[in-house]
Amino acid sequence: MIILRSKNIMNSKIVEVNSESVTIQITIPFKDSMLNTEVAILEGVNQVGLLATQEALSKFDTNGESIQVAGKKHTSKGKLPKTYQCPFGEFVLSRHVYQGNEGGVTYCPLEDHAHSRQVKFITV
Repeated sequence: MIILRSKNIMNSKIVEVNSESVTIQITIPFKDSMLNTEVAILEGVNQVGLLATQEALSKFDTNGESIQVAGKKHTSKGKLPKTYQCPFGEFVLSRHVYQGNEGGVTYCPLEDHAHSRQVKFITV
């Protein structure tokens, strides 16, 4: 589940996603003045950036199967939502969060894998 937070959601959609890219289609309306049209273009570009960023980040998630962390079995608690910020704004992404059978600290492979590749996101 992905929720985008934006004041003016343009008419945009993800057309195709594969292992190497995402294709996004957007319609940007012409406004009553050039200044207002430029604002609409900026909002549209930011929305495309949000959609592309959330798709890219979601590629670092797991499929929910059990994993080993520090030699111990961890199981997914399910996909839990979290708010992320990027240069284009913020969005909510549901991702797998894991915990060991004995409880304790949770682990999110998506965040660990994305950050280990020098991708910086601010979580809210």
